[in-house]
Amino acid sequence: MRTTLLALAVAAASPATLAQSDGDSPYSLDPGPRAGTWESTLTGSGQSDDEFDNSNFGVTGSLGYYKTKNWLFTVKQSLQLNDDNNSTLFGGRTIGQAAYQWDRGRWQPYVGLNVGGIYGATVDDEAVFGPEVGLKYYVNESTFMFGNISYEVPFDECCDNGVVPYSVGVGFNF
Repeated sequence: MRTTLLALAVAAASPATLAQSDGDSPYSLDPGPRAGTWESTLTGSGQSDDEFDNSNFGVTGSLGYYKTKNWLFTVKQSLQLNDDNNSTLFGGRTIGQAAYQWDRGRWQPYVGLNVGGIYGATVDDEAVFGPEVGLKYYVNESTFMFGNISYEVPFDECCDNGVVPYSVGVGFNF
């Protein structure tokens, strides 16, 4: 009996048993993404015209893929609500983004280019493009809080009548 218990204890403590079977741990001491990881975010969002006199608010979700540690390619979907005292109006925004993210430890600023469309009852349906800047703060190796702001203009009215989407939210790398 003692021999069996000793054999089980040795087997349990062996390096093969202690090693992970699927390779690297999803967590490291270095906060932030690695090449080949995914990112998902959930935010409260808003959108205003370029004079900030027509605004609406909503939620945005995104799914992104890190091609390298610094290059992120993302699809963002927003659903917005505007209450004009007579009725509740819905709008949406679907954006593809390529962004470069600087690794500065827990603080990771980024700049991106957005291309997509806005649609719904509160805006003219149109294709838009424009820059976005943001800042992520990693609270641990894979969870971050962030804020961003962009300026998007219609393709056919370059640099006039833009919209200013902004978000504050939480994200996860996996």
